[in-house]
Amino acid sequence: MLDHYIIGTSVRVSPEAPVPVVLPKNEYSIPGGAGNVAMNLRGMGANVSCIGCVGNDSWGKKLISILQKNNIDTQYIEIINSHPTTLKQRIYSDDRQVARIDTEQDRNWVPSVKVEKLYDHYDIIILSDYNKGVFFSPWFKSKKNNVILDPKKKIDHIWSNANIVTPNLNELKIASKLNVDNDKKVVEACRSLMKEFKNLQYIVAKKSERGITIVGRDSYVKHISPYEVKSPDVTGAGDTVIAVMSVVYAETKDIELSVTTANIAASIVVGQSGTATININKIKKLIEKR
Repeated sequence: MLDHYIIGTSVRVSPEAPVPVVLPKNEYSIPGGAGNVAMNLRGMGANVSCIGCVGNDSWGKKLISILQKNNIDTQYIEIINSHPTTLKQRIYSDDRQVARIDTEQDRNWVPSVKVEKLYDHYDIIILSDYNKGVFFSPWFKSKKNNVILDPKKKIDHIWSNANIVTPNLNELKIASKLNVDNDKKVVEACRSLMKEFKNLQYIVAKKSERGITIVGRDSYVKHISPYEVKSPDVTGAGDTVIAVMSVVYAETKDIELSVTTANIAASIVVGQSGTATININKIKKLIEKR
């Protein structure tokens, strides 16, 4: 998906409705959704390929162009005529978001390429589910032990192929059908899902201002404290977490180090306005300061 920003200022209220009249000063577009994950992966120095689809429109062409300019492989992004490119337009006035306009249509999409042939070429496979229809059909199957899922919904044929899952509290609550009001209940919910899906090695529960909880096999539990950020903008924070965690985990296979580093990265991007990306130097600088 593509995130488009209209930045302006407002000096009056519309006579037609109690809304500000925004005079645009600047506009720009950046990849959102799985595209934001890809951008964060590149910022961490990874080689990245994307599998997905965009509409046959100017927004889709713009998205592919931006990814290509950042040396992201787009050969497996299909251009389809049946649906528009998923687009989120955010309007800001005087540093405040005043409106968001979404253009989207859920699609039941299946890639035309035999994706199973591609898996051996990659250290990590990241599934970014935004409930737009990409995973409605059970086309993804992998026997490799390197699949990390950022879920929006509990889709059994995707969960059963994942080794690490990174739900937020609401997603964890819906998937497990259990209460997640405190850390003990979070662990119980994770244990319930790991009992259901034998392939899962870890569940990384993102708890917003409560930090992150990692639950693994053999009674492994680790709570990662949050970094305090004033006036956080959480847009794309989950994308940053899964990208940074995946890169570090691919190199080290150390889940605690991977999540701790991702937590640091998330504290950086939520301190910025809009969809932000991370890079290694930003993380190093924050670690040095602390």
